[in-house]
Amino acid sequence: MPPVVGVVSATSVTATAADGTLYTVTPDPQTGAFSFFSVPPGTYTLNFVTTATDKFPIWVPVKVMAGTTAMPQIPPVTHDGIGRGTVKWTIDGKAYAATTLIKVRGDGKYFDLWCRYGDFGTARQVSDCGIYLPEYDENGKVFIGAGTYALGGPNRIIPFGQYSVYGNNKPELFLNYQSVYYTPTGSAHLTRYDAQLGIATGTFEFKAVARSGFYIPGAPDDVAISNGEFAVTF
Repeated sequence: MPPVVGVVSATSVTATAADGTLYTVTPDPQTGAFSFFSVPPGTYTLNFVTTATDKFPIWVPVKVMAGTTAMPQIPPVTHDGIGRGTVKWTIDGKAYAATTLIKVRGDGKYFDLWCRYGDFGTARQVSDCGIYLPEYDENGKVFIGAGTYALGGPNRIIPFGQYSVYGNNKPELFLNYQSVYYTPTGSAHLTRYDAQLGIATGTFEFKAVARSGFYIPGAPDDVAISNGEFAVTF
């Protein structure tokens, strides 16, 4: 069978027959390829144990016919809990690109993206930017996967955009901005969201006001994030 490809490797593959019989093999550690020999004809479900934090893919169906070799379609393994990819945004006409993805999470019920521009201990100003799309707000279920979400609003638990800036590039001196509660001030659009593959792409823009942290000379009372876009795996 074809290898399991992606950012993690499979350590074992189990084929479960319709009657519950299990067949387990160990993929080649170099190529990831694996084979089941002389299994009875029938329909099987393949489950993978990988070096990721979760099993992935969750399942892959395959039908075996007598006297033939089955070659199932196995999606790339990208879901290892580690954020990778690109995030970009603009503030006051200046373009930023994330140098670090601090947090990229989503299990099919929500999506959380938090990234950083710059590095502490250098001359470049450090700032963070992100969005959070919860499973529920106070009125019920919010998260639907791919789609458009208003950022900010009248409820206590809401999808929101967030931005932080650090005084003198010190992590303990920060000013945190967040999209306001009383009315939506932006939106996030998930053009693709696949929790099983661990892939998310989309755009965002929002206005945020200073809500917590320390006074930083020269920092504005509010910020406008525009042209936000992301293409990440997690």
